[in-house]
Amino acid sequence: MSYQHVLVTVDLSEVSKTLIDKAIEQAQPANSKLSIVYVETDHLRSYPDDEERLKAQLQTLADDCGYPVNEIITVIGDLHMKVAGLVENSDIDLVVCGHHHNLVSRFFSAVPKLVNTVKADLLVVNLG
Repeated sequence: MSYQHVLVTVDLSEVSKTLIDKAIEQAQPANSKLSIVYVETDHLRSYPDDEERLKAQLQTLADDCGYPVNEIITVIGDLHMKVAGLVENSDIDLVVCGHHHNLVSRFFSAVPKLVNTVKADLLVVNLG
């Protein structure tokens, strides 16, 4: 299946590159748009310094990925709600996200909420 617009969710950790690489694998065959999103779930307000730092980190990921990035996005809120909104408003047809197989993720994973909220295909990458 070919996709027109791929959105990859990153947390700015070392695994972000792995997720972006997986998204690129899906985007390349059809020369699809690629967007990168970071969703801040721990703060209710964004401070200008934090926003600039996050955008700089995302821009570095985009610059280093070897594929044209359509848009880098930072948002604050619940991951599943923000991603669902982006999917709906930006005609995204594939979302790539990661999942750690550990005890904490079994209790607090965002993946089930994404599955039930996002109206696009979802590629969940095993991050160990």
